[in-house]
Amino acid sequence: AHMAAKRKNEESREVSDTRENYKKKSSNGVVVGGDFARFVAEQQQKDTSKEEHLSSLNELQPTPYSQLAKLDEGMNRCFRANRKRSRDAQTLLKRAKKLKEVKFFNRLIRDFGNDKQFGFAEEAFRILEKECNIEPNAYSYTNLLNACVRVGELKRAREVFQKMERDCDEKPNEVTCTVFIKGLCEEGLIDEALELVKDMVRGSASRPRANVRTFSTILRNCVRYRDVHSAEATFSLMRECFDVLPDAACYEYLSKSYASRLDVEKAEKTLNELELQQDENGKVLNIPASALASLAGVAATVGKVDVAKRAIAKCRERADEEQRNAEQFSSNANSSSEKDRSNNQKPNDDSTTPSKSVSNFFKARASDALREIVEIEAFLSSDDDVIRQEAKQRAEAFGVDETDDIVFVHKQRELAETPAIEKFWASRYERKGKAFMKAKLEVCSGHGDWITSRCAKEKETTEWFGIEMRENRVALTWIKSLRLGVRNLTMLCGLAHECMRKQIPNEVLDEIYVNFPDPPEWNGSANCLVDGAFFG
Repeated sequence: AHMAAKRKNEESREVSDTRENYKKKSSNGVVVGGDFARFVAEQQQKDTSKEEHLSSLNELQPTPYSQLAKLDEGMNRCFRANRKRSRDAQTLLKRAKKLKEVKFFNRLIRDFGNDKQFGFAEEAFRILEKECNIEPNAYSYTNLLNACVRVGELKRAREVFQKMERDCDEKPNEVTCTVFIKGLCEEGLIDEALELVKDMVRGSASRPRANVRTFSTILRNCVRYRDVHSAEATFSLMRECFDVLPDAACYEYLSKSYASRLDVEKAEKTLNELELQQDENGKVLNIPASALASLAGVAATVGKVDVAKRAIAKCRERADEEQRNAEQFSSNANSSSEKDRSNNQKPNDDSTTPSKSVSNFFKARASDALREIVEIEAFLSSDDDVIRQEAKQRAEAFGVDETDDIVFVHKQRELAETPAIEKFWASRYERKGKAFMKAKLEVCSGHGDWITSRCAKEKETTEWFGIEMRENRVALTWIKSLRLGVRNLTMLCGLAHECMRKQIPNEVLDEIYVNFPDPPEWNGSANCLVDGAFFG
């Protein structure tokens, strides 16, 4: 018993030493447990040069997914589920080899792509073409292209698109082109996507005609990148198509693009124009509640109270209607399903009736709009007029692109010099006049609800930093911080690894939060958040 106790004490000391070493030593990346006050006071110099730092980063290999699964129970469940999916996929591929039917292969590629099993989608296409000697058709290429885009493999998507143009008897149709446009836009290549749309609109012989989904795909990503110029160009192209009418989503995206630039006047004007439009069946279009909530939030922040109140009133009306419609759709779907089962029939596949999951999505979106409206109303009705005046002044003086509360890391071409990074971090504290505050980081801050609430609770004790890749979400988070009156938040816009490498020195953070540690989109993907470089 004495020896066992002695071994246990030795093991405890080893674990304790390991934890301390982890806090104090790191060759790359960010270390949790650092003392920022000491960092500001000492302005310590790093031991390695920038070149050595980048070289060591390149040598890091992605952490095996099986090891990541040991870190978190949710990841572990996902890992086990993925193993089962892999076994099922292998069984389906064996069956496809025996059947040798292009339709069956196309369904497999489609389903693998929709399930983000990119490797299996690639393997199904290879077996179809190389082992079964069957010529892939337009559906084969389009489904594989969609699989590439869904996991962010633009380079491979471009290869598939070019191969289809070169080798396939059937040229890319409007669905194929729209999928490829989506891939380009999601990588920020909106100008290239627009050139392809111009070919589709202006009658290039090798291109199909664009449809409303083609345009809404670009507009949705204009919101993501706050690209008003491209959004306006897209609308102009759409008006050249006599057979394409903008739907409510197109107007919503254009309005949100203006709102992300704090242009309240154009955002409201776009939604007012939407109310005058009709669809192809002559039905009047309705403004989505989410668009009205976006307008109300920006208008309230910049001090245009009348616009905000009008948007709030309309938003409540539309959100209530959307929720009622969603509940009705869900009820109809359930009734139809029960009727089919009682008659021993297959479920009704009527595309005009939304599925239960789609109905739940619309219901949740309406609920989110109402929740945001409540927050905006609280801001407008607050007794503290100082916060409203300060929010207006900060929004008018700086705007999203000029404020020092946001750093657009993804637009930086080179790695910042070490002194510049240290100066940036020191400035975060000097502007507050507080030399002894904790530094905390949230990776993937999304719409900013969690991090802004923490900023409000820890105004005097913590300087918060958030990393988010989407520009519109960064802008939304900043606007929320203005309404809460917080000044202890800095947003870094870009990919997590890039932001941490370029902008965050070693040993400066006390805590790091990753509230949504999404697993890799496919096994073997380079787009992995939690890997060796992240922990290094």
